[in-house]
Order: sequence, then structure tokens, then C-alpha cells
Amino acid sequence: MEMAQLLTKAVVIHRFGGPAVLKVETIERPVPGTNQFLIEVDAASVNPVDHKIRTGKYKMFRPKLPAVIGRDVAGTIRAVGAGTNGLFKVGDRVFGMLDYQRGAYIRYTVATARELARRPDKLTVNDAGALGVAALTAWQGLFDHGHLKHGERVLIHGAAGGVGHLAVQFAKWRGPTSSPQRGKMIWIG
Repeated sequence: MEMAQLLTKAVVIHRFGGPAVLKVETIERPVPGTNQFLIEVDAASVNPVDHKIRTGKYKMFRPKLPAVIGRDVAGTIRAVGAGTNGLFKVGDRVFGMLDYQRGAYIRYTVATARELARRPDKLTVNDAGALGVAALTAWQGLFDHGHLKHGERVLIHGAAGGVGHLAVQFAKWRGPTSSPQRGKMIWIG
């Protein structure tokens, strides 16, 4: 006797183009594989990269169609796959940034532990659902590529934008100097 496949709602693209290519459909609900968690999605955001992927103009990634897109996600763990080693358990509230192969514009999605973090109690689900791409971009710009160290100064252009406002907070956390010496110019935004 076959078990019935569970279904879920998703925003799917079958071709590249403008917003009209986004279609709400009922599709098979993903099942967490080895080292994966099933997330009930409570919030997801739309970033410039999502727009570029939808139009087919993002040079780093062009999904196999049909596809569910969207990178930022916040939700609740509903099932765990084999090999997850208790990193998260059913009921944990999480947020993060999905790899390109999976999307967040779906009621249930899967993710690995490296794509997720526990959502702090004071962080709303909507705020958490908008953090992944912008926060990682700011972090990479300052620390991975800019090599910002404690005591250095930094100028952040576009500090009021999605990436910039997070870069300001990360830079402040790192501990800037108050001396008048020249600082680094790291392009963020």
C-alpha cells in the first residue's frame, strides 16, 4: 500500500521573466534527507538577488525550471532527517539563508544546519525572515573580504540600506577606534 504524498503551497516559476511568472501552486512537500531539517516557513523576504534569479539574469545561478526561489527564511523545525546529531529539534524556531537549490517561497522547505541559526526570542519572525542575505553580505564585506580588525576605522557607504544598516552594527560590534588615523574604505552596498 502506497502512502499518500504530502502537499504544500508554493510560489513557483516555470519560466524566467517579470513578476507575472510567479504562480501559487500546490506541489509535493519536501522530505528532509540526511543532514536536513523540514521547516514550516513563517516568513521569507524578496531581495535583489531573488529578482535577478526570477528574471534569469543572475550569472551565478540559473535554476532548473520549474523552481521555487527565495533565499531568506524564518520558521519552525517540523521534522529532522537522519544524521542531524540533535543540532535542532522539532519545535525550534530558526532563521537563515537557503542554498540556491531550495527556495523559501513555500510553506515547507528543507535546510541543512549550516544554513540555519536559532532565532533569538527578541527577534521577530518577520525581522528574522529578512536577515539572511543582507546580514551575510555585510559580514562578508567587512570581515571575509575587508579583513576589518578591532581598533580599525571603516567608512560604510549606503548605511541606511538593507546591507549597510547591518554593516554599521557589525562594525560597531567589532570595536572601531576613536583615533584620528586613516581608516579602511570597504565598499558595502
